[in-house]
Amino acid sequence: MINRDHLVGLLQLAIAAMVLIPRLSVAAAVGLLMLYGIGVVRFGPFYMIDYLFFVGLALYVALGQPALRRHLCLASWRVSILTASLSLSLMWTAVEKFLFPQWTIAVLLRHPSVTAGFPFPSVTTIAGFVEFSLSFYLLVGRAVLVRVAAVLLAGVFVIAMPEFGMVDVVGHIPVLIILVATLLQGETRLQLWFRGRKAGLLASGAAVALRYVIVLMILMSLYYGLHAASVWAEGKPVKLSQPSPAGARTTGS
Repeated sequence: MINRDHLVGLLQLAIAAMVLIPRLSVAAAVGLLMLYGIGVVRFGPFYMIDYLFFVGLALYVALGQPALRRHLCLASWRVSILTASLSLSLMWTAVEKFLFPQWTIAVLLRHPSVTAGFPFPSVTTIAGFVEFSLSFYLLVGRAVLVRVAAVLLAGVFVIAMPEFGMVDVVGHIPVLIILVATLLQGETRLQLWFRGRKAGLLASGAAVALRYVIVLMILMSLYYGLHAASVWAEGKPVKLSQPSPAGARTTGS
């Protein structure tokens, strides 16, 4: 008898096959959204915000349909949508390290070698800052900075793979694929729109710094607010030291 996990595996194989056929791009995108929906049902909508890049990947694949590429101006934003979804996903997990560092520390306790002997709280804070900053530059960086951010983020994921094992390898393959696409594309309309068209280096830098603070504050407010709402919806008391839900994380990323 085929259980639920086997059905999910079959769906994943079907999606992998359909992605290779341009005319089946929409069907493959629907499959990706179904996988995301399964995750929402299993873990809850709040804990699937980490994986928002699957929605971006679904839109990217769908807009690869030849008919849609010819008739929708949105098709020219394919890579921008992909990059934005990954950037938001990674910034979301970075904010988690600031608000709920105990979740990451619980992972570090099982893999102490990745701390290189530094205190766990310090490693968590530094990791959150680096992850948020690099992910932010995927949104606003100029051509060189976008590519540098993509390379550094990919390096972090690759370095972590031997320590966290095959589950980490498989789980981060879509992330690495998106980072490669971002690396090859470089600056897109997304960065131009988000960064603005301020003339001069100082004016542009000031605008980016302001956006950095604004995005950080908005995401921190949303994260804590949505987490509180999620816990309240489950009928549990809301606590800042809320433990990480079992099964919602496989690694520290």
